[in-house]
Parts: sequence; structure tokens; C-alpha cells
Amino acid sequence: MFFKTADFSPDVLSVFRFAWNEKVQDSDIRPYHALSFRVKGQAKFIHKNETVAVKTGDVVFVPAYYPYTLDCGKEQVIVAHFTTAGDMPEHILKFTPESSFSFENLFLRLYHADTKKEIGFAHECRSLFHEIILRIERETKADLMESDNGGIVPALEMIHERFTDPQLTVTQLAKSCNMGETHFRNLFRRHSGASPLQYINGLKRQYAVELLRSRYYTVSEVAERCGFANPYYFSLFIKRLTGRSPSDFVKEAFDSCKRPEEEPARDGSAILQKSTGQAGAGGV
Repeated sequence: MFFKTADFSPDVLSVFRFAWNEKVQDSDIRPYHALSFRVKGQAKFIHKNETVAVKTGDVVFVPAYYPYTLDCGKEQVIVAHFTTAGDMPEHILKFTPESSFSFENLFLRLYHADTKKEIGFAHECRSLFHEIILRIERETKADLMESDNGGIVPALEMIHERFTDPQLTVTQLAKSCNMGETHFRNLFRRHSGASPLQYINGLKRQYAVELLRSRYYTVSEVAERCGFANPYYFSLFIKRLTGRSPSDFVKEAFDSCKRPEEEPARDGSAILQKSTGQAGAGGV
């Protein structure tokens, strides 16, 4: 996997299209991540003693708060700035797609959607961004299956089918890949960035939070759906992984559905005069 995380909920902040000539420039320290596509040109990202060389057609991820020096020639780049609640890699990643044309098209659509800001543009930007990530993950998975170390794919498929099953074990996962447990654990961590248990717990946490925020289920029902026979241990699990109790997520979802009380307009007049049905002095 490219981002090596099962908990990925991005919020696209802005999308830019740049063109510049040769330059060597130190980056600013930015509180957001960046995902870019090189329409044309070559560059080097330099961080301490590490250098990542990129070229036309490459997709590049730069994490938040990551200082680097950009050494580039004449370039055209489309870059999306985003934040996410999920844990992200702490170093630059490069992805070279099989079809650079399809990725260029997606990044261009993302740029135009953000620039035009038509009704629903935020949803369109999130949708396009997810499509980009989906294609990266699928191509990365295909490369993994074709590589010498592609043996963990059967385990990944089993995990995503059964991550709420309390009977799922590392022994079963290793056996599905025809490996010993020690070799399997090492290979899994190398490709996913987490142990098998950490990866499973990440999926389980994400699923649990989604169910809690839906308000369709009680905490006990969510615990059962996530493979916990005892709600108490489920609550400990959520508290340990998120720092919050299950009821906190339920309350958060409930509060977000409350209708906000009317507030005075910035000039002090009422936004809406109920008695007359007319706009106040600050209305339009």
C-alpha cells in the first residue's frame, strides 16, 4: 500500500497549478500534507542526506511539517493540499503510475473543481481525491502481487473480509501465505508499516467509530458488530486507540445534528426578523 494506513479520511484544503523555471528553493514548514502530479519536468526533493528524484508523470506525497529543498528544472505541477485524521508517512513518497494520462486527467479535474467552486465543489473534490488514492492503492497492490514479496496479499484479503472476527489469528494469516509466523510478521510490517494486529485494530477502530457516529446502534451493539463479546472491553479498546470513550463519539454525532440557535448579524441587527418575515438591515 502507498500510504500504509487503513484510516484515511482526507479533507482537501486547496488545489494549485504551478509552472516555474529552474530553481533551488527551501520549502516552508506547512501544517498540511501535499499530493502532487508532475505534468512536465524533473526535480529532486532533498531532506538531510536523502534525495528523492521525480520526473514527468510521477505522483509525489510530502507530509506536513516536512522541511526539504527543491532542486528542479522547468516544471509544470498540480498540487493538492490536504489534512487527514489518519496516521500518515513521515517522509516523501513517490509513485509512478502505469498510465500518467489518467492521473493527469484526475488531477486536472480536481484543480478545476476547486478553482470554479461550483455548488457541491467540496464533495466533488473529496470524490476526485479519493479516486486518485484508490487508483494508487490498486496499482500498488497489483505491483505487490507481482513482486517477489507479494505473498502477503492473501492475508490482506483475509483481514479485510474478517477483521471483526475474534477468531482471526496471525497463525491463520501466515498459513494463508504459506509462511512461518516470524517471516510473515516481518514481511507484513515491511509492506504495511504496522504489525498484523495493529493493522486489524486500525480497521476495527475505523469501523467502530463509523457505527457509533451513525447513531443507529447502541454501544453494546457496536461492540458486538466489531467482535467484542463484552462492551466493557470494547470501551477500553476504543479509549486506548482514540483517547476517547464510545459515548464521546455518540455525543459528538448528536451535537452535530442540533440546529444552531439564531445569531445576531455582524452589524448587530437580526439576521432574520420572524415577526415580519423581512431581512434585517444586514440582510441581502
